[in-house]
Amino acid sequence: MKTSSPGLRLFYRLAYGLCLLLAAYQVFLRDDPVSAAGSAGIGLIFDPFNPDQPWGQRPRWQRLWLIAHLALAAGLLGYGIGRN
Repeated sequence: MKTSSPGLRLFYRLAYGLCLLLAAYQVFLRDDPVSAAGSAGIGLIFDPFNPDQPWGQRPRWQRLWLIAHLALAAGLLGYGIGRN
Protein backbone atom coordinates (compact mmCIF):
# COMPACT_ATOMS: atom_id res chain seq x y z
CA MET A 1 0.00 0.00 0.00
CA LYS A 2 1.47 3.31 -1.04
CA THR A 3 1.28 5.94 1.69
CA SER A 4 3.01 8.77 -0.11
CA SER A 5 0.07 11.16 0.18
CA PRO A 6 0.73 13.82 2.85
CA GLY A 7 -2.72 13.44 4.39
CA LEU A 8 -2.32 9.73 4.97
CA ARG A 9 1.18 10.13 6.39
CA LEU A 10 -0.14 12.78 8.79
CA PHE A 11 -2.89 10.38 9.85
CA TYR A 12 -0.30 7.66 10.52
CA ARG A 13 1.78 9.99 12.67
CA LEU A 14 -1.25 11.18 14.65
CA ALA A 15 -2.51 7.63 15.17
CA TYR A 16 0.96 6.53 16.29
CA GLY A 17 1.16 9.39 18.79
CA LEU A 18 -2.35 8.75 20.10
CA CYS A 19 -1.58 5.07 20.63
CA LEU A 20 1.51 6.01 22.62
CA LEU A 21 -0.47 8.51 24.68
CA LEU A 22 -3.12 5.88 25.36
CA ALA A 23 -0.43 3.41 26.44
CA ALA A 24 1.08 5.99 28.79
CA TYR A 25 -2.37 6.70 30.27
CA GLN A 26 -3.03 3.00 30.77
CA VAL A 27 0.27 2.27 32.45
CA PHE A 28 0.61 5.36 34.64
CA LEU A 29 -2.95 6.37 35.54
CA ARG A 30 -4.89 3.10 35.26
CA ASP A 31 -2.01 0.82 36.36
CA ASP A 32 -2.85 -1.66 33.58
CA PRO A 33 0.39 -2.67 31.83
CA VAL A 34 -1.20 -5.46 29.74
CA SER A 35 -3.61 -3.03 28.07
CA ALA A 36 -0.77 -0.55 27.67
CA ALA A 37 1.27 -3.24 25.89
CA GLY A 38 -1.63 -3.83 23.51
CA SER A 39 -1.99 -0.13 22.76
CA ALA A 40 1.76 0.24 22.22
CA GLY A 41 1.76 -2.78 19.93
CA ILE A 42 -1.12 -1.40 17.90
CA GLY A 43 0.82 1.84 17.60
CA LEU A 44 3.50 -0.03 15.64
CA ILE A 45 0.94 -0.58 12.88
CA PHE A 46 1.05 3.16 12.24
CA ASP A 47 4.68 3.56 11.21
CA PRO A 48 5.54 7.22 12.01
CA PHE A 49 8.31 7.20 9.41
CA ASN A 50 8.02 6.45 5.70
CA PRO A 51 6.31 3.03 5.54
CA ASP A 52 7.14 2.70 1.83
CA GLN A 53 10.86 2.61 2.61
CA PRO A 54 12.26 -0.93 2.98
CA TRP A 55 13.68 -1.90 6.38
CA GLY A 56 17.26 -2.19 5.17
CA GLN A 57 17.23 1.29 3.60
CA ARG A 58 16.00 3.09 6.70
CA PRO A 59 18.43 5.16 8.77
CA ARG A 60 19.80 3.33 11.79
CA TRP A 61 18.07 5.66 14.28
CA GLN A 62 14.65 4.84 12.79
CA ARG A 63 15.31 1.11 13.06
CA LEU A 64 16.51 1.52 16.65
CA TRP A 65 13.43 3.60 17.50
CA LEU A 66 11.04 0.94 16.20
CA ILE A 67 12.98 -1.90 17.87
CA ALA A 68 12.94 0.01 21.18
CA HIS A 69 9.20 0.56 20.77
CA LEU A 70 8.68 -3.17 20.22
CA ALA A 71 10.87 -3.96 23.24
CA LEU A 72 8.82 -1.56 25.37
CA ALA A 73 5.57 -3.23 24.33
CA ALA A 74 7.01 -6.70 25.02
CA GLY A 75 8.41 -5.54 28.36
CA LEU A 76 5.06 -4.12 29.42
CA LEU A 77 3.35 -7.38 28.47
CA GLY A 78 5.90 -9.44 30.38
CA TYR A 79 5.66 -7.17 33.41
CA GLY A 80 1.88 -7.27 33.39
CA ILE A 81 1.72 -11.05 33.08
CA GLY A 82 4.43 -11.58 35.71
CA ARG A 83 2.74 -9.21 38.13
CA ASN A 84 -0.47 -11.20 38.14
